[in-house]
Amino acid sequence: MLAVDTATIIADIEKTLKDNLPGVEIVDAEVEGGRRSHGGNPALRVFIDHPDGVSHDLCVRVTGLLERYLRDFTIEVSSPGLERRLRTPGHFRAAAGKKINVRTFGPVQGLRNFTGFLVSADDRSLVLDQEGRQVRIPFSQVSRARTVFEFEKKSPRRSRRSGREKRR
Repeated sequence: MLAVDTATIIADIEKTLKDNLPGVEIVDAEVEGGRRSHGGNPALRVFIDHPDGVSHDLCVRVTGLLERYLRDFTIEVSSPGLERRLRTPGHFRAAAGKKINVRTFGPVQGLRNFTGFLVSADDRSLVLDQEGRQVRIPFSQVSRARTVFEFEKKSPRRSRRSGREKRR
């Protein structure tokens, strides 16, 4: 199986996109699955964003720029969706004020899973507000983090006949 250094691949893809498609940001990339002994290539999934949004055409253009990886990977390019992965200090700073979920490698203040509102982030850590309790989490302890999307709660729908008398 091909040895994969995801960080090196991400850095190469970021440089390629910066040189060829300014404004396209790599939100995340991952290598997953596929074993050559079973006839499959691993998937290289690249999640992108752009100030004007992510269109199918943009995904096709990014895929074309990544053709050198097609020998070793199946390429998948898409938008990050509603819940974005937070990977860099810049991602965390951009998510300030939003609800996020953070999982850590080991316990931080006795816990490994945190959900709350991101207060701030610098180059070394983030501060999360969990119902009035602030927790500082060093980035070196973050194993996975993402924004949390919550649907708006609507008042219950009234039936079409509510407020009317039943017909007999």
